Amino acid sequence: MNRDSLTFLGTAGGRVAVFRQLRYSGGMWLKLSGVNILIDPGPGSLIRMFEFGFEPEDINIIVISHRHLDHTADLNTVLEASTRSGTKPIDMLIAPADVVEGEDPILLKYLRKGIKEIAILSEDKEFFYKDLKIKAVIKHIHTYAETYGIEIADKNKKFVYVACGKFFDGMLTAYPKNADLEVLNTTFYKPKPNYTHLSAEDVKKMLNEHKPKKAIITHFSPYILRENPEKVAKEIELSTSVPVISAKDGMRVYF
Repeated sequence: MNRDSLTFLGTAGGRVAVFRQLRYSGGMWLKLSGVNILIDPGPGSLIRMFEFGFEPEDINIIVISHRHLDHTADLNTVLEASTRSGTKPIDMLIAPADVVEGEDPILLKYLRKGIKEIAILSEDKEFFYKDLKIKAVIKHIHTYAETYGIEIADKNKKFVYVACGKFFDGMLTAYPKNADLEVLNTTFYKPKPNYTHLSAEDVKKMLNEHKPKKAIITHFSPYILRENPEKVAKEIELSTSVPVISAKDGMRVYF
C-alpha cells in the first residue's frame, strides 16, 4: 500500500514516561509521496520498527527536532542497522547543529559515512528531496537543546510537527494554516511554568489559529496520562472544532 501515512513508534514524552517506558518512545515513521522519513528516533526505535512491520533499510531521511535523548537515543543504532554499517547510506539526515557538531554531538563520527547528506536546521531554512520540501518552521524555547518545529510537504499534502518547547505567541503565526495533518507534542494537561513543554491549553490556542484538517496529540508525560489522553483530545476538539485524536503506540494514520 503506497498511501501517505504516519505511524507512531512511540508516544511517551519526558524523562519519567520514556525512561520508565510507560509508553513506547521510538518516534514516528512518516511516509509521504513515497518517501520514508523517520522522525525523532528515541529509545527503542529500532525494535519498534520491526514490531510494527517496517524495514530500517527503507529509510530515506531521518529528521531530528532536537538533541534530547527521548528524541535521539536510537539515532546511531538505527543508522547502523539501516545503512548496513555504512555500506548502504541513507540519503539525508536533517537535524539541528548540536546533534552533529560541537563538543558533545549525538551523532557518532564513524557512522557519518552512512549518510549521503547532513542538512543543518535553522529557522525558516528549507531543504528539498525529490518532490518534498522540508522546512524548519520556527525555533522553539526548550532547555539545553536547539529545537525546531518542522513542516514536510509535497505539492498535494502538508504535514506539520510541533515539537517540544515552551509556548510563546510566535507559535500561533509561524506555523502554516490548514495542514493536512498536525502533530503536537502535548506533554502536560495544565501549563507548568517551570517546564519548557506544551500543555493541552497551549495546544488549544495553536489549533484555534492553525486550523489543520486533522490534529494528533502525543509525547505524553505521566501528568497527562493520568488525565486520559483520549479525554484530553476530545476536550481540545470541542474547544477548537478541529478533529483531534490521541496517539497510541503503533497507531497508523492515513491522510
